[in-house]
Amino acid sequence: MDWETPAMRRALARRDIGAVYRLVCAAGASQRRIADLVGQSPSEVSEILAGRAVRTYDVLARIADGLGIPREYLGLAHIPAYGEEASQRTEDESVKRRQFLANAAAIIVGDAVLGDPAATAAPPTAIEATSRVGMADVYRLRATTASLRQLDYRLGGGASRVAALAQVQASETLFQASMTDEVRKHLHNAVADLHNVVGWASFDSLMADQGRHHFLRALEHSKQAEDPGLCAFLLCRMGHIDMANDRPGEALKLFQLAELPAAEARLGAIGFVTSCYQARAYSEMGRADRALDLTSRSEDNYARHVDDAVPEWLEYFRSWGAESVRGNVCFALTREHPEHAPMAFEAMRTTVNAQKAGLEKDNLMDLATLATLHIRGGNTEHGLRMGGNIVDRAERVASKRLNKWLRVLADAATECGAADGRDLAHTIGLLP
Repeated sequence: MDWETPAMRRALARRDIGAVYRLVCAAGASQRRIADLVGQSPSEVSEILAGRAVRTYDVLARIADGLGIPREYLGLAHIPAYGEEASQRTEDESVKRRQFLANAAAIIVGDAVLGDPAATAAPPTAIEATSRVGMADVYRLRATTASLRQLDYRLGGGASRVAALAQVQASETLFQASMTDEVRKHLHNAVADLHNVVGWASFDSLMADQGRHHFLRALEHSKQAEDPGLCAFLLCRMGHIDMANDRPGEALKLFQLAELPAAEARLGAIGFVTSCYQARAYSEMGRADRALDLTSRSEDNYARHVDDAVPEWLEYFRSWGAESVRGNVCFALTREHPEHAPMAFEAMRTTVNAQKAGLEKDNLMDLATLATLHIRGGNTEHGLRMGGNIVDRAERVASKRLNKWLRVLADAATECGAADGRDLAHTIGLLP
């Protein structure tokens, strides 16, 4: 295909992918062939030909690479393809073995006992492009995603984000391979969940823009997978970013938008998620009646669906529990309505007594809320002792969001007036 014709250069400069596809078709390629090359379904190609705009960087890059268009023609930065490395000097295998032995001996003994050690370059890594994707590939991707999610839950987004990001970048290339329509649908679903994990790890690392980007990519894949339940869940996670940045009104809009796909989903447990997030938003806005009404609704949803089979990305809701929702809602309300403190205390005590296995980060957040309530309620010594234990455990978790959450505990510790309280607040302030 000639990318230098005036008509093609104009279409590329405008990023008019529909016009590009029409010119490629006019040159003899079928819509099916374009779909195979760029990793889209035939229906997506048809929609673009009919006028649907393509704006996301990842999709534009995939189209450029799939069709062989120079990325700069679309205004994209050049990124080396997988496996594209500088040529390496080849050596005789026996020479390489002797050099390896000399280097190993020098490391262990500290001297050149088996020959002179020498610096070695990393060998080129050949990454084979997958020509065909099947359900076995999708299952492996889902298992990898589950492991990365659990790593985030235990040790924080800082421990999982880089690995998850590398995995999602590699997984996006799978759409260039051949596969059945059914496998493509499942792959969209699996990649959506992987973007969900990267988005959450980014948010946990206080990287809001990156979190939003990956949640939007996850939303796009979820629509392709026809999974309204995951769409609703992702909208709630997007709203969580606004909640963490003191914008409950903006968060509420996303939580309410999530009700639309939630209503289409054959997944009763998603109603628990949407209602509890809305309750949290209203509590941050000081609207006690609405917050408590939605809390009761979430508790009803939880009771009805706690034993339902749910996707792996929603498994945590069983451990989360309704008491945690009520405790956090009432805790937020105490800022303007102190009378809710006893209810918050009882709910958080119940939550903490049912610590969630494998969810260290959430456990520490709940403990910090309970410790704050202890200090504010006059049980200062116990609350500060809890706080010291929380900080010791938090140092092992790579979560900037957790450390930010602990600032409320630090404020309560400072306000109590005790020397130990000032020491605790100082220690929390040293957390990254």
